[in-house]
Amino acid sequence: MELSGPMERSVIQRGKDGLSDIPVAGTVEAPDGTEVLGRILPPATAEAGIEWVRLGGVKGGRFAGMLSGAATGGPYRVQVKCGKKMLTVRDILVGDLYILAGQSNMDGCGKLVDCEPSSRWVRCFFYDDRWDVAEDPLCWYNEAADPIHWGVAGEGRQEAARHDRDFRTVGAGLGVRFGKEVYKRTGVPVGLLICSHGGTSLEQWSPSKIDRGGRSLYGSMIRRVKAVGTQVAGCLWYQGESDAATDQGLKYRANMGSFIEALRRDLGQSRLPFIQVQLGPLYTSFEVFPHWNRVQTDQIDLEQDVAKLATVSAVDLRLDDGIHVCTQDLKTLGVRLAHVAESLIYGNKDKTLGPRLKSAKLSKDRQVVRLSFSGVNKQLQPKKGIRGFTIELGDTPIPIDDIAIQRGTTVVLRLRSPLPSGAALWYGKGFNPAVSLRDAAGLPVPVLGPVSL
Repeated sequence: MELSGPMERSVIQRGKDGLSDIPVAGTVEAPDGTEVLGRILPPATAEAGIEWVRLGGVKGGRFAGMLSGAATGGPYRVQVKCGKKMLTVRDILVGDLYILAGQSNMDGCGKLVDCEPSSRWVRCFFYDDRWDVAEDPLCWYNEAADPIHWGVAGEGRQEAARHDRDFRTVGAGLGVRFGKEVYKRTGVPVGLLICSHGGTSLEQWSPSKIDRGGRSLYGSMIRRVKAVGTQVAGCLWYQGESDAATDQGLKYRANMGSFIEALRRDLGQSRLPFIQVQLGPLYTSFEVFPHWNRVQTDQIDLEQDVAKLATVSAVDLRLDDGIHVCTQDLKTLGVRLAHVAESLIYGNKDKTLGPRLKSAKLSKDRQVVRLSFSGVNKQLQPKKGIRGFTIELGDTPIPIDDIAIQRGTTVVLRLRSPLPSGAALWYGKGFNPAVSLRDAAGLPVPVLGPVSL
């Protein structure tokens, strides 16, 4: 007898009631109609105390059924028997599954030094369709079941995979810290479905390529969700760098909206929570990524277009190289994503999605700009040394003499002289801006602009 599911160390998506049905399937050498039994063994429960239930009958050497009633948590054992044959699958958790998709900053390209320690409550469905405890690196392209991720094709792939294991020096990401933080805040185990691939554009993620299955990024992602046999709690997305380098960056808002709509349709989850990371800093020039700021503002504007979507800013994070967030700040980003998930997905009304510009008002003498923010966790900070705001008239910067916070959620900019007509406000403009404004939960003000004044 062999089981195709459930897998050891897997995470099963729970329902809204916190309970899960665990699908069981396999093969066995037995006559058609032979009864197959199964049972779920909760933690620290003696086998003698749990009754067997009927999964179904054998047909053509195969069987399938469902075991019900596993509550959030674990680890559980599942036992299946047919006649004198019995198998036990151990270390199964019931919790929430998250798609991790996008490009290299979602892969994780932090140096493999001081990585986030693993946790028994956070698992990963790795590219080789294997469940295990989540541990950086999560992405091993040449071990993938789907060809779209292979860096080397043919006979050389196994050697390339061994080389990766022997010599890899980067690959720390945000996923392990995110999962641990969600578990810490909610008590819900987390399963990470890694689906990202570095250097990829939205065109490469096109839902129109779903029919290519594992030979397309989108097809591979949908296949992997179906391979775990359930829906998911949410999707984490970090992408846009490649689009910012081409004129596709001018269409990012519309293209991303279409992508999310298709993902929700193809997963049968019309209100699938979607949490994206707004592009952070970059050590290069406008010549290489001419639409960087455009993609950033499109990302924050998507919150107006798409329900159950939230954006997390990365503008203040440090890089390990010209484009990749460093190991320590990927951990910070994991915490921010967990905070937003706690609000958007788990319904904690004491948590908000972070500061968003609500209004910008210019005084009658045109020398004071008052910026009101919504979504602030408690208050904005720091009280002194606020950086990141610029006001421009065309290409000419306008001096700002003083920046202060009033009543916790209002930022006041005082100008040296009356502001000319046609000026525009930005926060976080440029590639490596000096920014400092966050709320008490550590969520930064996102890149925003141009705001006409």
